[in-house]
Amino acid sequence: MSVQFKDLEVFMKVAEFHSFTKAAELLFIAQPSISKSVQRLERELNVILLDRSSKNLRLTDAGKIVFDKSKAILLSIDNLSVSINDLSNLVTGHIKIGLPQIIGAVFFPKIAQAFSHQYPGVKLEIKEDSGPVTEKLVEKGGLDIGLIVLPIMNDQLTVTSIYQDEFCLCVSSTHHLANKHTISLLDLKYESFIMFAKSFALHNLIMNACKDAGFNPNIAFESTQWDLILELVSAQLGIAIVPRILASKLNQVEIVSIPIKSPIIEWNIGFITRRNAYQSNALKEFINTINTLYNNR
Repeated sequence: MSVQFKDLEVFMKVAEFHSFTKAAELLFIAQPSISKSVQRLERELNVILLDRSSKNLRLTDAGKIVFDKSKAILLSIDNLSVSINDLSNLVTGHIKIGLPQIIGAVFFPKIAQAFSHQYPGVKLEIKEDSGPVTEKLVEKGGLDIGLIVLPIMNDQLTVTSIYQDEFCLCVSSTHHLANKHTISLLDLKYESFIMFAKSFALHNLIMNACKDAGFNPNIAFESTQWDLILELVSAQLGIAIVPRILASKLNQVEIVSIPIKSPIIEWNIGFITRRNAYQSNALKEFINTINTLYNNR
């Protein structure tokens, strides 16, 4: 048996108005097609549905049963469509997010607060790791999204920039450069640097900038903790080059931040997702939240 829903709809209209002609007008279907549709349904069910012996069509006993059942079936189909539509708008589940420590400290709390307030039913699963590791995990599907330092060169990923900043020099308030209004990178050639660890994208970015300026920095300390780096600077153990937004978070630390103008070193933050991969409604809304906070300013 292979009953078509369209045949049920046609039969119900004919039965409701006791007329093939009226059903044809309402459904915008030629009357011969209406008749064929009902006949096809009768053949599939192996019953006579309509008493055609008089001018006004009447349902047979079998027709009355099929009419009632058809009404329930078509109502269920309508309800199914509503349920599927509701599901398409439902935002639940969990999102696997990768981010380096600095981005986690500076950007993620604001994003998480805004998103979780609007979508409390979504669990945010965070994996804190270096930029290269985050990139690889997103590419392989181990993470849904990653927030990392740009640029990256990976045609398997979709990259969206969300924040740009400049680096500045941080020195102790008693350092001999503390009174400078601006600084050149080359002026730091003989200074002791306190650097981010080699696993950080910031490490390579600063190293390359120094090499482009004509020198290899003298590295006294390396750390994965940006606040420790600034504490070491405050203790007069060296200088540090950090994104301006980190320097603005200094609190009761004896440090002076100085703009670097030659050359200007840029810090670009973005998020990455796997190109052409399925995105859940939760992930789509998470991306919308990021764009609302940072790309619609």
